[in-house]
Amino acid sequence: MLFWGWALRLAKAKILAAACLIASAPATANEINNLVDTSQSIRNTFVYGIQAVGGAASFASQGKITPTGTVAQGYVTKAQQDAYNAALMQVQQANYSYDPNAQAYIDEQVESAMQAVNDAVDAYVTAAAVLIEVATVNEMAQDAQEAGDDRAAIELQDYMEAYDVALTDEDVAEYNEALDIVEQSAQVAAAYTAVANDQTLIDSANDQATAYLASYDEATGIGFDVATGLVTVAFDTYAMNVELSVMEYFVTEVDVVDHGAATMFYHTSPEGGCWFVEDPTEKEQCLYGS
Repeated sequence: MLFWGWALRLAKAKILAAACLIASAPATANEINNLVDTSQSIRNTFVYGIQAVGGAASFASQGKITPTGTVAQGYVTKAQQDAYNAALMQVQQANYSYDPNAQAYIDEQVESAMQAVNDAVDAYVTAAAVLIEVATVNEMAQDAQEAGDDRAAIELQDYMEAYDVALTDEDVAEYNEALDIVEQSAQVAAAYTAVANDQTLIDSANDQATAYLASYDEATGIGFDVATGLVTVAFDTYAMNVELSVMEYFVTEVDVVDHGAATMFYHTSPEGGCWFVEDPTEKEQCLYGS
């Protein structure tokens, strides 16, 4: 007796092919309701047929005879056939759509990535404390260089004795690593922001997901490859990735440094021109204007 092994394998293959549809939000259109009703009617008939076949076959081995007409209630009627096929056609001809929500997903990634940038900048400022000491020593050394006597040099010596102004290997490594982390986190945040602000890329992200009937609620990860300029969103359930190119959004090193020179981050830094102004009023004016 074959039982259901072959049919189960076939059904699994078909269900797997349509798994994305099952995972999406349930449709409530009238044609869907009609298909549910007509197919359920046939399933109810199918239940009776299975039970009748199982009972008749099993009783046959026991010498018990099934009455003629027992299986008749398991027949699929013409009315059921026509109703089901009509419902199928209605669904096939209907226009369904859904929003995979790429915009909301990318916006969330931008927020997370920008927090990583803020954290990296904070870590950089902490690591830069040793270079602030170097800048202070430099300012005092310039004063000593321009002084008419050795008093400024003596003050410099006193400062050097009072504070740990030497640079250690650990200090340098920590500072350099902090720079790298800022650069890397800024690259990722910029790439995600570029996607979020580019409607063409958002449309592409939605289209690629829709091809698999996927939703960004099902995304399993996102990353940015600076070498290829690709933002990649992984969908492990569907064994596929959405890829979005942001190559056109790269700027030059000169662009970055020139832009940085115009930021308040630089202006309020030890190298922005106001840090070492001693008079509070003058320093305030230097930093923020009159």
